[in-house]
Amino acid sequence: MTRKYAAMMTALFFLASGAVALVQAQQKPAVPGEDVAGTVSILDHIWLDAARNHDGETAAWLFADDFLEIHPGGFLVDKKGQVDMIGNTKLGDLQIQSKDIQVRYASPDVAVLTDTTTIHGTQGDVPYDGQYRVMRVFVKQHGRWRAAGAGLARLSGK
Repeated sequence: MTRKYAAMMTALFFLASGAVALVQAQQKPAVPGEDVAGTVSILDHIWLDAARNHDGETAAWLFADDFLEIHPGGFLVDKKGQVDMIGNTKLGDLQIQSKDIQVRYASPDVAVLTDTTTIHGTQGDVPYDGQYRVMRVFVKQHGRWRAAGAGLARLSGK
């Protein structure tokens, strides 16, 4: 390997590294004064209220286009399925109580929350009695915050 070749490869390496760093560093700036954590915490309560009150219209407004929720047992439910379940009063009433809501990650266009949710009741043939660790993901889509998905994991012994 010649000295000239080594110098060119070193320069190329530094240019490529710099380009990668610049691309990774580019983020959308936060809207000045926007309280992402506060906003998504409020939306989390709106989500829970919609589920408690069989308010499918509010759920449809809140859920992102590609919404996906993982239910206990690993069942995947898309936006339409979740909105239909929330709005269907024949599936039964669930008593839902969340506590310890924490925003774990927040950026200008993504936020992740966790909470501990106690659920009593059944939906259709599925009993939900117990405590769950819930992770909810919010994204900024079409200029506003929307729920992108959630996952529920039953807490053992609860």
